Amino acid sequence: MITNPKEIETSALNLDKKNKARLVDKLLQSIHGKIDPEIEQSWIDEVQKRKESLKSGDASLHSSNDVLKEARKRIQK
Repeated sequence: MITNPKEIETSALNLDKKNKARLVDKLLQSIHGKIDPEIEQSWIDEVQKRKESLKSGDASLHSSNDVLKEARKRIQK
């Protein structure tokens, strides 16, 4: 079993996206405890709603640079 943190990190970074996500979930649960299933479902529902909103054209994505630039412009007025 690997116990050296650097070796664990290297191994984890070589995982595919699905297994990385699963590992992250397990690690966060070990720190914060199990997520309330109702809260988790609410987040899943929100993500689905936003995804559909993007697909339908009711919403659009903007780069963080553009958003910050616009926010600074509005603050300076």
